Order: sequence, then C-alpha cells, then structure tokens
Amino acid sequence: MQLEEFLNRVRGRLIVSCQALHGTPMDDPYVIRAVAQSVELAGACALRINGPENVRAVRQACSVPIVGINKTEDRTQVYITPTFDLAAQVAAAGADVVAVQATEPRRGKCDPLDELVNRIHAEFGLPVVADVSNVAEGEAAIAAGADIVASTLAGYVGNGQCSDGPDVQLVRELAALGRPVIAEGKYHTPQQVLSALDAGATSVVVGTAITMPDRITRWFVNALDAR
Repeated sequence: MQLEEFLNRVRGRLIVSCQALHGTPMDDPYVIRAVAQSVELAGACALRINGPENVRAVRQACSVPIVGINKTEDRTQVYITPTFDLAAQVAAAGADVVAVQATEPRRGKCDPLDELVNRIHAEFGLPVVADVSNVAEGEAAIAAGADIVASTLAGYVGNGQCSDGPDVQLVRELAALGRPVIAEGKYHTPQQVLSALDAGATSVVVGTAITMPDRITRWFVNALDAR
C-alpha cells in the first residue's frame, strides 16, 4: 500500500489495535481475527496487529489496512519490530504498513533505525511508522526516513510522562515536525481521541480500552477494591 492511500483511509478516523498479552486466553490467531472482524464491522478504519500468524489470520478476514508489528518478549530492549527479519515476517503475512520501535538508545538485538526503514522501503515498498516516546526520537525517526511518527511509547520507555492518560502535548509537538502523526498510548475515551485529533494527529490508535477485556475488567475490579 502506498503512503498516500493509507493516509487517505485513516485521516480523522480510528485505528484499533487488536492484540493479546502472551499466554492469555485471547492469545490465539482465531480470537484475534474475530476481534478484528468485530471492530472492522463497527467502523475501525485500520488495524494494528502483532505477529505474522495474527497478521495472516486477520488479512484473510478483513479488508481494512493492517499496520503490522512483530514484538519480542524483552521489554527492557527495543522490542517492537527491532530487526528487518521480523519486519519481513509481517510484511510477507500481509501487512500494509510496518511499525517499528524508534526509541533511544537502541538496546539489544536491533538494526540501526535508518537501515531498517530503508530496507523495508526498498524490499517491500511499504510505509513505515516509527513508534517514539519523545520529540527528539521523532526528529531522529524522520531523519532516518520514517513516513509516519507515532506517540505509541510515551510514558512507557525513557523519561516521558508516566500517567494514566495519553500524552496529547507530545502529539502536538510531533505534529509540528511536519510529518503525519498517529496518536497512540493510553487513549481510553472518545474525548481523548478527539483531543489528539485537535492537537494535530492524522489518526488515533485505541487498543486496550476496546480489545483487552482482562485489562478493562481489572480497571473496574481495582476501583471496587479501593472503596
């Protein structure tokens, strides 16, 4: 899929991340496919899917664009599509766009960001989303050739804000860099999604609040337990 086609399909609309934590009951391609079909029926304009088996299953059932990622288990290192080999797996499985972690430092087994982005462009012709946690990383990702920057990792890595809500200010600062921005990370309400669009986001990803019943249930249980 070409970049402009993807942007035209997601601009001002909702992308839904359909993922399951490793080892949980929903960690199964059949389940992920069913969740993806459900959110597509509800109006999701694109899907963010982890792993080649899940991408393949969803591609067979859904027509909206897929942003493919391929996570590793060690969250202390670069873990979202850190190498070209992992990117190639989701591209071959049917992803329309590939998202890669673009945080610094690049710890663990990971390719240099510019090499990773350039190889995805050269060998698959797919747009690349750079998942960042701050503005400096966004600037570096743009210099490395990323087509889109996403606020995915704000508050999760590095020294970014750590709160229960999204970092809308980061979205605003990334949008000022002049590259399309996808807002992602801790968006739990429609009002938060609208605030990200108002801040300059091209589109917004919501995941946990829609597709992870184990996490959603825990929010309610914790509130009741705290009474």
